[in-house]
This record gives sequence, structure tokens and C-alpha cells, in this order.
Amino acid sequence: MPVTRARIRRRVFELLELGSLAGRQAAIFEALMVLLIVSNVVVVAMETVPSLWAQYETSFAIFEAISVAFFTIEYFARLWVSVERQNGEMIDYKQRLKYMLSPLALIDLLAILPFYLAPFVTADLRVLRVFRLLRLFKLIRYSPALSTVGRVIFAERRALAAALVVMAGLEITAATLMYLVEHNVQPEAFGSIPQALWWAVATLTTVGYGDVVPITALGKFIGGAVMIFGLAFYALPIGIIASGFSDELHRREFLVPIGMVEAFPPFKGLQTEAQKELVSRIRSLVVSPGTILAQRKETSNGLYFIISGEISVFHSHKVLPLMAPDFFGEIGMIYDCEAEPAAVAAKPTKLMWLESQDLQLMLSFYPTFADSLRIYGEQRLSDFVENGFLDKEGKTEMLDQMHRRLTTQS
Repeated sequence: MPVTRARIRRRVFELLELGSLAGRQAAIFEALMVLLIVSNVVVVAMETVPSLWAQYETSFAIFEAISVAFFTIEYFARLWVSVERQNGEMIDYKQRLKYMLSPLALIDLLAILPFYLAPFVTADLRVLRVFRLLRLFKLIRYSPALSTVGRVIFAERRALAAALVVMAGLEITAATLMYLVEHNVQPEAFGSIPQALWWAVATLTTVGYGDVVPITALGKFIGGAVMIFGLAFYALPIGIIASGFSDELHRREFLVPIGMVEAFPPFKGLQTEAQKELVSRIRSLVVSPGTILAQRKETSNGLYFIISGEISVFHSHKVLPLMAPDFFGEIGMIYDCEAEPAAVAAKPTKLMWLESQDLQLMLSFYPTFADSLRIYGEQRLSDFVENGFLDKEGKTEMLDQMHRRLTTQS
């Protein structure tokens, strides 16, 4: 690939993916895209007003064509520059295919598909126009708050799944009890457990439509108990998400001064500007013994730097204890593996956490940071060999991959 093309692609990548961090032009582009997305949502709503549609149908069509043109160019531009992402060793077409299947890329595609499918659809085109409201989800790229929602839901996914299982079990139990009590007197409403499920959902969610109600004394008693349980159990997901937001907003459990950052080998030698940028992005955590920070099937979610305490890293049925000033989470960054080793707090531990997105930005803007990680990564691989995590041939392979990947990222 010619150098000029590589540079252009890199600049387009920064413009599209780094936002305001890539300079004034990128900030202006980001603001214009947000304005265009919001305008599209407003226009879709206005098109449903018959009088406005009759008067401004041509204007709406022109605005739609211009918007789709912009969104289409943006989609293919993001697809083109997707090879600049963190996995620098993947073949270009595989990296682009991986990007096409990512949630944000699918949202971008769905935002423009109704326009291109309209000529081939015989149904009412107003249905397709309503689907353009999916463009609202494109704001996820430009809103840190919406990104926070995604991180909270992902972080609490196991607790939310458990709450959903409890709620489903409660609904089935309530429907079964009401079927046993009411099916003889109300066969049209409670003639089967699936029929009774409608009443259970309406009652447990405290909606109470009133179209199906128990008439026996025992049925009314069960209904009252189900309402009380509904208030308690349906509040679980709300409480879990609220707790997750609270944790996310208070991740900085203690102040991280620049002096603390300098104590870690990968950060030594960074210029003052880079250190200040790092401090503004890094998060601080205090975890209790037994806290799971990385699971076996999870991919890299950034770097964790140990300030005090001890972390046990489990890999290949071996345990590697880590203490200050060590770090972990770099496996997914320097080597193509399917999962990180599991990491669990062995003692009360203070940590600094640099998330993957912030890590990529630091590597892009400060090449010396990549050099520091390269040096320290080589030391980590030597430790792996010494502790039996890795053989010498594997070390050589990982070193080659680490050098290529860090060079690509920086």
C-alpha cells in the first residue's frame, strides 16, 4: 500500500473514530453528524402528520436523499478504515468483515437500508420510513452517556440475567396457581397455564389491565400476594442498573496523582503532556478479596495496574501472584488469544484501570507509551516462561506478534 494512501486512511480513521480528540475538524464533523441524526428523527416524526406530508413531501424526499448519501459515505468510510483498529495482524478483509458484524456497524447499515429497499417493497412505504428511527441509535457513537448505559448493562449482565430468571419463574408460578384455583369457574380466562400467563404478567408488573381478574376468594388472595411480590421482584432490574450507574459514576474511588502513575515501569519516561492525559483517563478501583476482575472467556478490557494488595492470575491450571507495581490485562493486546487468563483479587487491592478504548487512544497519540509497553511486555513473557505458563517457542511467537501489533497501534 502506498504511504500516502496509508496516511489518508489513518487520518480518516482518526476523523471518524477519535472524534474531538483528533482535532478541530473531527470535532466539527462529530457535531454535524449529531445534528444530522437528530434532524432525521424529527423529520421522521413530522412525516407522519398528514398535512405536513401533503405540503412538504418533496422537501422531505430531498432531505432523505441527502441524509442517506451522507450516512452511506460514512458507513463505507468506516468500513474502509476499520483495518486501522487494534487487531493489526488480521487480514484486511477479515477485519472488515468483523467490523461489519459489530453492533455499531449493524446500526449504521440498518439506518440506510430502508431507503435502498423501498423500490423493492410493495407494502406501505410508511412502514419503512418509521424504521428510519433506528438512526437515533447512531448517537451512541457520539454520546459518552449512552456509552455508559451500554457499559453498565454489560457489567451487570449476569445479575440482570439472574433477575430475569427469578421474574420468569415467579410469573409461571403465579399463572399455575391461578389456573388451579380459577380454571373451573373461568375457563375462558384461566382455562390453561398459557392463558393465565397474561394475567400473571399484567399483575406482576402492577399494570392490572382489569380484563382478566380472579373471582373466587382464594383467587383474590393469590392475586393480592402476586401484586406484592411483583412490586418487590420487578424492582430488582431497576435496582441493579441504578447500582451499576452509581458504581460507574464513582469509579474514581481515590485520586490518582501523576506521581503514582510515574511509579509504574510502562509509564516511566512519558512526557508531562502524556502523563496528564493518562491521569484524566485512568480509573481507580478498590476491590475486596475474591473480586473477579477478568474471567477466562472474556477478551481484553484494558490494563489493570496494581497499587497495593495482590492479584492471582490463573492460566493453564497455574497461579501467578501479582503485586505492585505489576499490571495485567495485556494478553489480549499483545497476542491473538481467545480469552484473558482469569484474575481474582487475593487481598484488599487498590488498582488503576485503563479501559481498552482509552488505551488505544494513548497508543495512537503517544508512541513512547507503546515503546514502554513493548519493553515491559517482553519482561512479562520472560516471567511466563519462568513460571511455566509458556515455552520458549511460544515466547518468540508472542514477541513477534506483540511488536507488530504495538507498531500498528502506535
